[in-house]
Amino acid sequence: MSRLTRMAMAFCFVSVLVGSLSWSKIDPETAVGVWLLDEGVGNDTKDSSGRGHDGQINGAKWENGKFGKGLEFNGGQWVEIKSTPELQVGNQLTMMAWFYATKIDDWRQLIAKSDEYLLRIDPPQEGNKMSAFVKPSGSWEPRASSRVPEKKTWTHFAATYGSKAKNEHLIVYVNGVQAGVSTRPGKITVTGNPVEIGRWGGGSFFVGIIDEAAVFNIVLGEEDLQTIMDQGLAKVLGGASMSPIGMLASTWGKLRYR
Repeated sequence: MSRLTRMAMAFCFVSVLVGSLSWSKIDPETAVGVWLLDEGVGNDTKDSSGRGHDGQINGAKWENGKFGKGLEFNGGQWVEIKSTPELQVGNQLTMMAWFYATKIDDWRQLIAKSDEYLLRIDPPQEGNKMSAFVKPSGSWEPRASSRVPEKKTWTHFAATYGSKAKNEHLIVYVNGVQAGVSTRPGKITVTGNPVEIGRWGGGSFFVGIIDEAAVFNIVLGEEDLQTIMDQGLAKVLGGASMSPIGMLASTWGKLRYR
């Protein structure tokens, strides 16, 4: 094979590589709590953000999740994470979780930090939609809502909030696509209340399975959320050690000198 042929093949390979490779631009340092819920045993779940916000499991059972394991809630169980300044996000927030609901006939909580922020399914009398709330000025309203969730179907639900400059919006995303928005000026209230997965302040218990819950201290975009939804938090935040540019250089070098 001539050198010219090898170079042509290398060029074609590199072109395909450039078109197909992608990597997350999400900074792992912006994650303040990541609960993959993959332990499969025990009464504790690790915070994979590395910040030590481990959760205590109260009655929920291990079950197969969207990615690996998850936790099954039957209407009286929850996970509790003690509050820290890092979980008191203030100006910017992204919260998310995968869920598989078996009942949506009441308030069904996914993530909550009472008097600060929460992600839930509303009861039928409030429209039964997936909604997000933040509390910057003494009131939970207006919420940002999307649609009624499907039962027994895995759904990725996320919300973002930013109070800096003109970005004073609470936005909800369903399966990585923007689905609702409300205007909420002001910094989120700071409290010492715990973060809870599967309930809110002693009630609103979730029924079904929850997986990959997380809180970030920045506003993630739609593309970021789609990446997390498609690849899972462990892969996105663990990340590949080499970017596409580095991989191209390595691949080119190998092909060039064969």
